[in-house]
Amino acid sequence: MQTLQVQMFGGFAMRFGGKPVLLNKIESSKAARLLQMLLAAAPGGIAKNELIDNLYGWDERVDAVSRNRNLNNVIYRLKGILTSAGLPADNYVEIDNGICRFVSHFPVETDTARFEEILAEARMCPKDTAKRTALYEEANLLYVGELLPMNITCQWIFEKNTYYKELYFHTIRELEQEYQLRHDYLNLLGLYTRAAVIYPYENWQVKQIRCNLDMYRYEEAMEIYNQTMEMYARDMGSPPTEEMQRCFEEMNLQDAQHRREVRNLSSWKTMDTIFMGREGNIIKTIFERDDVSGAYYCTYPSFIDHCRVLVRNRRRHDPRAMLLFLTLNLSHSGRKAPQNQMDVLKEAIGHSLRKGDTYTRYGNRHFILMLTDIEKKDCGVVFERIEKTYHNMAPAGGELWYHAAMTQELETAIGAVNA
Repeated sequence: MQTLQVQMFGGFAMRFGGKPVLLNKIESSKAARLLQMLLAAAPGGIAKNELIDNLYGWDERVDAVSRNRNLNNVIYRLKGILTSAGLPADNYVEIDNGICRFVSHFPVETDTARFEEILAEARMCPKDTAKRTALYEEANLLYVGELLPMNITCQWIFEKNTYYKELYFHTIRELEQEYQLRHDYLNLLGLYTRAAVIYPYENWQVKQIRCNLDMYRYEEAMEIYNQTMEMYARDMGSPPTEEMQRCFEEMNLQDAQHRREVRNLSSWKTMDTIFMGREGNIIKTIFERDDVSGAYYCTYPSFIDHCRVLVRNRRRHDPRAMLLFLTLNLSHSGRKAPQNQMDVLKEAIGHSLRKGDTYTRYGNRHFILMLTDIEKKDCGVVFERIEKTYHNMAPAGGELWYHAAMTQELETAIGAVNA
């Protein structure tokens, strides 16, 4: 007998007998939400009143009879949609004693039900057994994203998603403990990497970095750090959490398992060899090989550090440092996606400034530029150069706005506020 296979983690998809079931782009319609809620609630079902409230909301002006009639109309429409999509004719929706259920004469397999079944079996296994670990790994891999993300604003789906999210984190905690005991850093890194992809703003990158450090993979750790800095600046217009920044500051050559012992001379010699061997890589990293031109782009935290050093150097000499805040306006219709335009603008800025200038991205529409050895009256010329380069690269691009301020002015203003 053919089986209906349903995916609800990371998106909604169905296959019947191995072939896709296409619902003609109704994923956000009431019929689709009804189907998804019934499948997610299987086999126990969901209360009819709860179903109506989540499909239609509460409106005291609409009586119970009208609400029931609306639900019956959606159920009827859903049956026709499923049949048109290639599923056999069936009742599909059963209402019994105020409970709605998805019913069919063929078996139905959902990833959510399988996820819970695997976890239930894993919990029954004795600790520190290969079978238990394998089951948790299977469950972890089955969770590929949040539950029904297209309809996660529905309160019932949101609460279900929270429940499955916590189960997913439970698999991570169990596997994390097992992998750490075995010093299995490769699997541990894979565990954190998957979590960082699914939940990029929940600090899994910190664990990725620490895991790479445990394996002496310093370049990889630094790359993850820089990518995370860029992501936060691009998507949220702010630096990452304090924990992430502490992680960078605390990057050590040895972790607790490989710490040097004072009495063990060979461990110190080994450590010296590792450090000296990496000296060449450090030098290559600091000094750029090619004859570079154009401004230097850096992540937001690095940009802040650079600006602070310049401001401190004013005690020795005045670099006439200027901050220029650049904004891209894409409010007009017909413009390309902001992400593409921001990439073009980033390149235009790099080509338009001197190699001693630095700049960084700040959020979805802004760049911040640090210009040195320049007067405020000259910022208009710099802006015109950037604007011309940008529009040559993107004739149908957006409008650019700018605001310039000398660092001395900003520092004076902050001092006045804090006084």
